[in-house]
Amino acid sequence: MTDLPSLVNTRERPEVGSVAPHSARWLVRGAMALVLVVAASWLGYASAFYRGLGELHAAAQQRLAVEVARLDGHLSRFEYLPSLLETSSDVLRLLGDPIDPALQHAVSLYLKSINLLAGADNLYVLSVSGEALAAADFDQPGTPVGMNLSYRPYMSEALAGGRGAFFGVGITSARAGYYLSYALKQGGLTRGVAVVKVNLESFEREWSDRANDLVLVDGRGVTILASKDDWRFRPIAALSPEARDDIVRSKPYGNSSLKPLGWTYLPGGGRVSAEDGSTYSIDERWLNGNQWRLVLLGDERPMRQTAIAIAGFSGLASVAALLALGLLEQRRRVIKQRLANQAALQAANDSLEIRVQERTAELRSAQDELVHAGKLAALGQMSAGIVHELNQPLAALQTAADNAILLVDRGKVDDARGNLTRIGELVRRLGRLTGQLRVFAYKSNSPLGAVSVEHALAESLTIVAARIKENSVEISTSTEPGLRVVADQIRLEQLLCNILANALDALEGVEQKSISIRAGREEGQSARARIAISNSGPPIAPEVVQHMFEPFVTTKPAGKGLGLGLMLSNHIARSFGGELQARNLAPSGAEFVVLLPLADSAGNLP
Repeated sequence: MTDLPSLVNTRERPEVGSVAPHSARWLVRGAMALVLVVAASWLGYASAFYRGLGELHAAAQQRLAVEVARLDGHLSRFEYLPSLLETSSDVLRLLGDPIDPALQHAVSLYLKSINLLAGADNLYVLSVSGEALAAADFDQPGTPVGMNLSYRPYMSEALAGGRGAFFGVGITSARAGYYLSYALKQGGLTRGVAVVKVNLESFEREWSDRANDLVLVDGRGVTILASKDDWRFRPIAALSPEARDDIVRSKPYGNSSLKPLGWTYLPGGGRVSAEDGSTYSIDERWLNGNQWRLVLLGDERPMRQTAIAIAGFSGLASVAALLALGLLEQRRRVIKQRLANQAALQAANDSLEIRVQERTAELRSAQDELVHAGKLAALGQMSAGIVHELNQPLAALQTAADNAILLVDRGKVDDARGNLTRIGELVRRLGRLTGQLRVFAYKSNSPLGAVSVEHALAESLTIVAARIKENSVEISTSTEPGLRVVADQIRLEQLLCNILANALDALEGVEQKSISIRAGREEGQSARARIAISNSGPPIAPEVVQHMFEPFVTTKPAGKGLGLGLMLSNHIARSFGGELQARNLAPSGAEFVVLLPLADSAGNLP
């Protein structure tokens, strides 16, 4: 009997001792399982979040490239506009006599007509002292006429370097805009400054209607355009005392408080936290000659929600895997479930990739459409100029080709060969002519030489021969033998063709159609040649004669002329050291006179 308790005790001791280790093992396994689930969820979240962040940055860079191209293209449209005013005699006369009210009114009307064509916010002229003398909005409230704007940076920059640029709020209009200035010179002296104001509010309106936020930051670090109104005219960081002093002098931001935005840049770069606690991915790109930065802020909330969902899926997958390891008897079912979870994750991943690819394709398509639209716009502008310059040589080429066919049919091979030789010369002339089409925008690299006036007139008449024959126009010429001038052969023929073409246009609807060409030395001047081309058409209106060498001045109906032909011809004559004049004849008709420097009889330049 004494052995029974000992046997019972020996059976109970292992059972009591095995409970504690078993519970401890389950606690350790539970803790490890919890750590693994948390780790898997965090890895899934981090992977999805940073992958989405990378895709967000890539999409932002593509959109920034498109927006920067649009902004730069919009600004470059108006860079030429202030310099055009230097070609206006009325503007230069006003700068010489700024207190003439009639002249001020006439120049303001001229600025208004130019601005209607250009589409700028405003166009005005300042004296060297900074006083606004005339403006396109002279008849509107808030016009700068009469104001002294010498404190504006674009004024001092133009006087110092010829050009200036400045973004700011208008003092009189209270409207923000980008100002481009140009120093108007006469005789080598600065007489005044022309300023064009470009409105950029359309970009803000478009940005506010699209996903993600955009801000345009100037060189001081202050936002000048923003998709959110309460972000406009606020510095990204606190301004230095020097910057605040400069702002007080130039007044670019009106009455804004210049309260900093309060953004906090998060560790790792590429992300910021706003005042309201929202976090954004941030991308930027420089534009306008590295003077401005365009900043795109991508909202992280959709990406974060996707990452949380991925983290949930990752946690569930880890729980499923742990249950499979703990339940060996359900191994097959657990393996199948795990494969199903993996397939679901892969499907979610594939779906996300497809959406990203579709979005990327849409962005690229939009970018391609913008580039294509820009190419079409450039092609339209180029085609107008090319047709204007090449139409007359092509007509002469067609006439020579038709005559060659008739001569071949009649067996006159030698004459046909002469026509074919002429066609070859015209083709080569067209090649040289296309190289001169940019003469208005760029200085020609071809050196000037001694050019025969008789030969240039003959070539020009050949080019317009088809129109002369078609309209039955009587041509009379008288050229001094051996007359040679300092010019470029192609551009001189271009100038003469423009004048002959205008004369033929003037003869439309006239019964007696005639053109007279006289070329010789200018009376009383031994160093200049005079080429006079007159027509029997109606006289030119007096108000047109005064401005006919200015841009956009034309008597032709809409669609038939841009008002640039005579301005280009005058530019060519001046590039030779000569000039182009026009006057009406009595009782009818008009005469254009080209005055050019003479070359000596040996072909030497003076």
